[in-house]
Amino acid sequence: MKHFKLHSITFEESGKKICYDYSISKSLSKYFNLNDSYYSKYDIDVSATPKSIAVIPLLSNIMPIAWFVGFDVFVDEVDENFYKALANLKEEFTKYHPNKTLGGALKASTLVKNNIKGGDSALLFSGGLDSFESYTRNYSLNPYLISIHGADIAIDDTKRWADFKRFNNEEKIVNKNRLQYIETNVRDFYTYHVELLVDIGWWGKIQHGMALLGVLAPLSYKLNFDTVLIGSSNTNEVDFGWGSSPNIDEKMKWANCSVIHDGYHLRRTQKIENVVSYINANNTSIKLRVCYSELRHGANCNKCAKCLRTILGTIMTNTNPINLGLEIPENFYHRILSIFNQNTTMSKGLEYEWWCLQEKAKENKPFFVIDNKESESALLHTFAQLDLKKIINKNEEKVNKLAIRKFIIRNKFSKLYAFYKKIRYSKL
Repeated sequence: MKHFKLHSITFEESGKKICYDYSISKSLSKYFNLNDSYYSKYDIDVSATPKSIAVIPLLSNIMPIAWFVGFDVFVDEVDENFYKALANLKEEFTKYHPNKTLGGALKASTLVKNNIKGGDSALLFSGGLDSFESYTRNYSLNPYLISIHGADIAIDDTKRWADFKRFNNEEKIVNKNRLQYIETNVRDFYTYHVELLVDIGWWGKIQHGMALLGVLAPLSYKLNFDTVLIGSSNTNEVDFGWGSSPNIDEKMKWANCSVIHDGYHLRRTQKIENVVSYINANNTSIKLRVCYSELRHGANCNKCAKCLRTILGTIMTNTNPINLGLEIPENFYHRILSIFNQNTTMSKGLEYEWWCLQEKAKENKPFFVIDNKESESALLHTFAQLDLKKIINKNEEKVNKLAIRKFIIRNKFSKLYAFYKKIRYSKL
């Protein structure tokens, strides 16, 4: 029988690092990087954490793989509320992946009732629009701001992580005494075969909500927070399978700790408006960290689709994007229009984000003028009138198959690809 067995949990590096000793069936070896076993490391000593809570970071990452591959996971003990939550989470993934047969189960010898003293709150903080907007709306709570190294920024990318921490320290509105950092090899302990379980995109489609929330469990016990905020990605205007949504995040529970998928009632265009209103009302500034592109210089690359969407949203609030740490690239509107062609494929979520921007453009409100109001107004109108349904995903099957082939080749020859990237970016 295929299985994953946890043998022990140890606290190392003065109690700041939680290490997990586990073994797997030989037939599962292709899914796991056994030379890089999962761990989580904190800024503070978390060694007083009960093992039934200390196991949660590991299980939050292992259980989805167990469900999609179909193997059981054996542990000595686990928090009772987390154990119960897993059944609800599995049901949610089943709804959005009806073509998959989800199996596997958690086999725990003992279920433990835990209690966190509580009264405090925490916010997952990436420095992006979703987390900053949530922070400004919940500023009076003075939540812990928790950032995770290994999620958006690779663990070996020490330069960008140092930049990230520096940006946090430079933010005027951030309470530096409430910053907490976690390092975890959340995207390195498994192999690319896990990505192929959902035709690539495991992190976004499945893993990131449970993974980012689960790693907070030991910290919640140490710092006594019983409420966790995670900024929303979309709204109830669109429904699709995604690893972070109210249906996933708010079903994550342990002890008496609960999760709020915050800002679900707000489109991203409204979030930009809220952030702009906040900085204007409080005479302050915010530097959004929208992307983590290797091509960026400073906080953002200002050229990728995510940067372009945020810049456009800011322009349509009649605000200079520089006020939010973004710079308008040359040929801005032409860059946006060039995104939409016969080979453009988008997830339902990305299509929705562009649609929200179109709806905002159709309001015909004053906008920030880059150079020429008349020509830019015409380009905005052209963008607003694009028929996304007719343009995008015309060759979806062909483009996706090619993407999967490229993904497999990059990972089969990962060292060669890493060498290629190093040379490529050194010339930029």
